[in-house]
Amino acid sequence: MTSLTLQPRRCEVLVIGSGPAGLFAADQLLQAGIKDVVLVEKGQPMPSRICPPGPGCDCKVCDVLDGEGGAGSFSDGKITLSGTRGTHGQELFTEDQVRLLAVVDAAVRRFVPDGVDYPPVTVLDALAGHDQAGLRFESYPLLHVGSDGVRLFGERFATDLRERGVTFLTGTEATELVISGDRVSGAVLRSRRSRQSSAIEAGAVVLAAGMTGTPWLEEQLRAAGVTLETGPADIGIRLETTAAALAPFIDQFYDFKVAHTSSAGIIVRSFCVNGNGFIVNEFHRPLGIRAVNGHSFLNRASGQSNLAILATIDESFTADPKAYVRQLARDITAGTGGYPVVQPLREFLPDLSGAAVAQGVTATNPKTRPAALDQLLPAVLHDAFAGYIRALGAVLPPVLSPDSLVYAPEIKYYNYRVPIDTATWESNDIERLFVVGNAAGYTASLSAAALSGIIAGRAIAASLPTSPR
Repeated sequence: MTSLTLQPRRCEVLVIGSGPAGLFAADQLLQAGIKDVVLVEKGQPMPSRICPPGPGCDCKVCDVLDGEGGAGSFSDGKITLSGTRGTHGQELFTEDQVRLLAVVDAAVRRFVPDGVDYPPVTVLDALAGHDQAGLRFESYPLLHVGSDGVRLFGERFATDLRERGVTFLTGTEATELVISGDRVSGAVLRSRRSRQSSAIEAGAVVLAAGMTGTPWLEEQLRAAGVTLETGPADIGIRLETTAAALAPFIDQFYDFKVAHTSSAGIIVRSFCVNGNGFIVNEFHRPLGIRAVNGHSFLNRASGQSNLAILATIDESFTADPKAYVRQLARDITAGTGGYPVVQPLREFLPDLSGAAVAQGVTATNPKTRPAALDQLLPAVLHDAFAGYIRALGAVLPPVLSPDSLVYAPEIKYYNYRVPIDTATWESNDIERLFVVGNAAGYTASLSAAALSGIIAGRAIAASLPTSPR
């Protein structure tokens, strides 16, 4: 399947990272007739990506985050077909580029034909008559393939690329970019099994290193003299309750986006809703952060649902939102030996009505530790999250069950932003280096990351001397 003995060689295009951005970039290169493409992935092939059961969370490489298909392959499988949904609301893509989402949509449906479509809806019926709750709703075109479907997509897409000629080097990490002057010429690679290293030359390099490649990428670019920019980052909690409690929203629009503004002016929103889902850990080892996320499956139900409740930290809150969110995530878990926190809602909201009835919620994630979040979160954020849950409970009272569970931290820290030309996703500072997907610091969804890879792949193909275009 893959050679783990690396030999110095040259390729037309080197792709670092096999998440959606890297896979779609490679696909576009093949379609343009560029056959000599090498894709490097430090994690494992999809069939080997398994989170071990039990209370431990100490894997040297987190299979939930690293490997073929990218971190999104352990997500809930929501394909958000929106040009702004995965970009923090920025209109990062032009109208012509947004139309390329049809390529993403078609590829997902080709490899996973069992997805469920959710067309946008104007209002959530359950919100009618609850204006005083202060909740604001929006939706977008959505295809849901589930955690099982998105893994299948990554595996089938990678297999297809192999069969069409892409050379995959899994279990292999890029340790250094080779940069001469202001131009990239390849990278130094190392097999994680043999520890053997060698260099590979390339006419262009696509950097699709994803979330866990963030510290390495930032270090490499700063060493090359690139000035990275900060930008917004998200910190939050994840609420777990019964499936019935959230059903009035989920049944109408699966991944409902409902926002609320706290008394201090902090905007808090729902994110990554998982109907009949599970809560899992993510070990961001390079940053020393264990966090939580949510999964759900098309063909497996837990009887409970969960959603993230996120606050966007921007430069009006702190000078460096990305550094703030990373450090706060570490601080939250510091008192538990580095593990995510779980707390019953009756403790997170001590003023919860005594009339609230327990619904029989049980934790779907054993890899957590109990702690008091009011002592770990800044008061302004704890109050914002608490206010959101109360507002949600005013519309959906069973949410306020005393045995509902609150987990933390949920983080979307993003990379520091790499200055790029958004027409091609090529670095403004280093020629022939294309930084795509979450690694670039602008995107936060599978579809937006994939779109950046498509744009970069097409731009590279059009520029190579061997391109038939």
